Amino acid sequence: MRKQKGQGIVEYALILAFVVGVGGLLFANVNGSLADSIRSVFSNVNTLLEEASKTPATTSEEIIKRLKEGRYDGLADVLQGKPSSRMTIASDSEAGRELARKLNIQTKEGDGWFVDLHPDGQYVITYYAADANKLTYSALKEDYNNNQSKYYVPDNDKYTRYPNKVKIYEGKYDSSGKELYYSKNTTTGHVGPGTDGSGMTIYPGAF
Repeated sequence: MRKQKGQGIVEYALILAFVVGVGGLLFANVNGSLADSIRSVFSNVNTLLEEASKTPATTSEEIIKRLKEGRYDGLADVLQGKPSSRMTIASDSEAGRELARKLNIQTKEGDGWFVDLHPDGQYVITYYAADANKLTYSALKEDYNNNQSKYYVPDNDKYTRYPNKVKIYEGKYDSSGKELYYSKNTTTGHVGPGTDGSGMTIYPGAF
């Protein structure tokens, strides 16, 4: 199914490229240099085809890289600028599914990810792998909803507030895209409520 979807994207891109090319030629005959128009059209077509044929990101490393590109290469509008308040997007949310579609991300069954954009422009990507935790993301979410105190005790100090840790992959970047931290191997993460105080989010670190 995923291969068919990728093939369909390329086919649509080729059709769009043809339409753009014809439109460019017609426009050139009326308003400008034919040679300049052809060069511009083919340049745009090449860019379009490169994006359309981009292989899907499927591993933790590829997905973190693709989500980084989404912000710093301007590939996803929702990740641009600095939000007025902290913004978190989960892979299983409507915004997360749209982001995955736009960036050609195919998350492994049982895994999940979060992007966390801070008002100062800092950008954090957290990837949860079921294999590393011996528990799927959906099962973790269900367990959190049913046994929240197992993961989050708001009255405790920061060192004991999150009693049950998880293993994650993490990418952390400043407002300009400079890498502040990246974990090629799993590192420690913790589970707690979302930035608005509801739902569930996985954060990097022990607290």
